[in-house]
Amino acid sequence: MKAVRGGLILLLFSFLFTGIASAQVENQDCLECHGTKDILTMSEEERLELVIPTPGKEEVRKAALTLYLDYDRFRASVHGDLDCVDCHTEIGEIPHPQRMRLVDCGACHDKIMEQYKGSKHAEASERLCFECHNPHYSVPFSQLSQKERIGICLQCHEEGGHEWLPQREVHFRYLECTVCHSPRAEKGLLFHFYAKDEEGRKVPLDYEELKGFARKYGGDVAKAIDFNGNGVVEVFEINRFLARLRKGGIRSPWLEEEVLILRPYHSYTDEVEHIKDCTMCHTSKAPFYSRVILRVPKKGGGWANLPLDKAVLAKIPSIPAKDYFYTTVHGRNGVECIDCHADLTILREKEGFQVKTLGTPVCEHCHEEVMKEYRGSLHAKVSKKICFGCHDPHSSVPFSQLDTAQRQAVCTKCHPNAERAHDWLPQKALHFKYLECTMCHSPQAERGIVFYLRGVSKGGEEFPLRYRDIATLMDVDNPDLVKAIDRDGNGFLESREVLDFLKMLNFLRARRMKGVETINLGVKVLVLKPSHNFTDKWTKAKDCSLCHSSKAEFYSKLFLEIPEDGAIRTIPVDREILVGIHPIPVTGDFYLLGESRISKKDIADFFYIVRKIGYKWLDIIGILFLIGGISFVGLHGFLRVITIGMRRRRKEEE
Repeated sequence: MKAVRGGLILLLFSFLFTGIASAQVENQDCLECHGTKDILTMSEEERLELVIPTPGKEEVRKAALTLYLDYDRFRASVHGDLDCVDCHTEIGEIPHPQRMRLVDCGACHDKIMEQYKGSKHAEASERLCFECHNPHYSVPFSQLSQKERIGICLQCHEEGGHEWLPQREVHFRYLECTVCHSPRAEKGLLFHFYAKDEEGRKVPLDYEELKGFARKYGGDVAKAIDFNGNGVVEVFEINRFLARLRKGGIRSPWLEEEVLILRPYHSYTDEVEHIKDCTMCHTSKAPFYSRVILRVPKKGGGWANLPLDKAVLAKIPSIPAKDYFYTTVHGRNGVECIDCHADLTILREKEGFQVKTLGTPVCEHCHEEVMKEYRGSLHAKVSKKICFGCHDPHSSVPFSQLDTAQRQAVCTKCHPNAERAHDWLPQKALHFKYLECTMCHSPQAERGIVFYLRGVSKGGEEFPLRYRDIATLMDVDNPDLVKAIDRDGNGFLESREVLDFLKMLNFLRARRMKGVETINLGVKVLVLKPSHNFTDKWTKAKDCSLCHSSKAEFYSKLFLEIPEDGAIRTIPVDREILVGIHPIPVTGDFYLLGESRISKKDIADFFYIVRKIGYKWLDIIGILFLIGGISFVGLHGFLRVITIGMRRRRKEEE
């Protein structure tokens, strides 16, 4: 130790006699003193011998900075390419003055300094840049994790607080402080790869775990994900990579979102109108939705930030957005946040929350009848799941607007292997293609047949006609389709009205819609009014006659879906439509049970249809004569065939 100190003192005296010009002061010269930890163990007197004394000059606070510099860490920092004297410009020679003025960060970071001058920090204290950021070891901001960013704030601000914040733990898990406290910062929604370890705990996937899936791309994970090389990660590329991870032994891989600051703004605030404005985030126009990024670990450390197709947001549960909420079934019916979250206080300027965490919403307040059904349900008996375990109250649309696949998806959230469990079911693929789960598993539900307008391409592809498609065909900007079909305006569609409208669309299609072979009615057998008392008891769920019978309930309730601008309207249809259009879209695969002979009901149905169609008795008599004539000819031919032998013998005898 004495030898080292002696060497430092000797070096000092050599500098005193020779002097070193500013241009000649290199980092290595500074490290002769500041690159060894011995400088931390020296006394004040010993250190004073290494510099030029500046008595009377005020000492500048160093915060967490020390006289020792770990040069390897410095070279890896964001300032690693700089020389010491680039910032410490007052040093013109060594030894340098004992006390020097503050480093002027604004010489390089002038825009940040302008932001900082108007900051709450600048108003309330004399804190300086290096009291938050260590200039010798700072890494690029983009490489800091959420916890590291929060850690910068916690150097001065105690952990905790924010007792007024609803879902406090969730906010702290996903947000860094400046997402709220720096309203003008540029924000983004970032996704990371996560999986489960052997003990079922959530762990982030690092480069070592992902590099094996990027061998074809030289270990570049980003290229392995964006394999088409267009610079944007699409949903199918994410799904493809996740599937490869699962196949490769990664346990339950998924993407998890995180709201982060992409470009900080050094003007912070704690003013109520900024911090407690929930719509700053809880709206589809929130600033972070403009930048959606996938963060992929790189070889050697750090992250590659890949632009992510915003369509991925539809595949991942998103943050509840108040403006979108008003398009949902709750929003359209005038339900406000506090109607369900009764323990939430509305925010106003200079008013805080009165709640620490939100309680469980009580759906029964509005859905009393549904809850009565649910209590007797198999679900209620075997699990503790409540309404929003199946339905997202922030994004639910009216039940009538859900198609078969969307209704099935509600069930497959918890029953992902439902199709596999129905191997006993005849024609399983057809049932799952056309029917929702509750057609069989909710016997008390109200069922019906729903027709919809569809186009059929020349290749046989079927697609539902949208409102804009029909408007284009009719060459009308905003047509009233209900009025165009229901010409008498009675709110009930006769078959002639429907068929005339189809005839008109096909006439217009021939001139204005290329590639479409015909326009006709598609058919769905759907639950019209659900019942929340579900069952899997074979006595009910496996009763095929619920559907495969002429007495099936859905034959008595027929509707036509008419698209409107942003919605769908259903209107009852006269059952005479069944005469010309079969109610099941797979006629060859659908059959009725117990229909081996004509019944009294069949005859009654025949005469009912005859009356509805409007035949006169003369027409009926004519049809009967025609049927009789055909029957006579047929019977005559049949008798001649079976009497051929008899007639031959008679001729021979003659």
